Amino acid sequence: MPILAIATSKGGAGKTTLAACLADYWVRMDQKVVCIDTDPNRNLDDWIKNSQICSTSIVVEEEGLLDAVEKSVDAVDWVIIDVAGSLARGLLYAVSAADVVLMPCRCDRKDVIEACRTQEIIQSAGKMMRRTIAHAAVLTQVNRRADVTSHTIQQLKIMEIPVLSATVPIRTAYQKASYTGTPLSNTEIRKDIAAIVEEINAIIRR
Repeated sequence: MPILAIATSKGGAGKTTLAACLADYWVRMDQKVVCIDTDPNRNLDDWIKNSQICSTSIVVEEEGLLDAVEKSVDAVDWVIIDVAGSLARGLLYAVSAADVVLMPCRCDRKDVIEACRTQEIIQSAGKMMRRTIAHAAVLTQVNRRADVTSHTIQQLKIMEIPVLSATVPIRTAYQKASYTGTPLSNTEIRKDIAAIVEEINAIIRR
């Protein structure tokens, strides 16, 4: 079953929100999902357990990540790993185990730099594993009309970082979802995430 790591070496880019939204989407598609949370703040685990998202949530220390993945992968349709950027080994373990890595990236110079660093970690892990690890940046908190959005996409492409066409735009609905716990009850969020899932599936089929 596909293993998806949502990873960046920088906090605040929207990893947990994206993970929760994807879990909610696949659960609504009658698929079994396990979310593995390695972040010391346990934000994804808290979100899942205090919501109506019928996904299993597992909290592990970075040393236990690979064992958790191995135990989960044959029992579910999707494994989603949310890993804190501050955990160097956890980040390396997560991308090494993943079929696809998504790198949330805001339209900000610092986030672009961190996406570049995260890609370097992914490429290093790929060399160790002797395989290519599929990955792409996904723009988050996006104002689609702002010039900085197109500039960020251009900068990522200059750095040869793949970028999803689908984005996570700025919506108050995402903020509300942190309280309600069910992001895809909102029609616009469903459209956002469906577009991202379509691209994830295309990457897996390659």
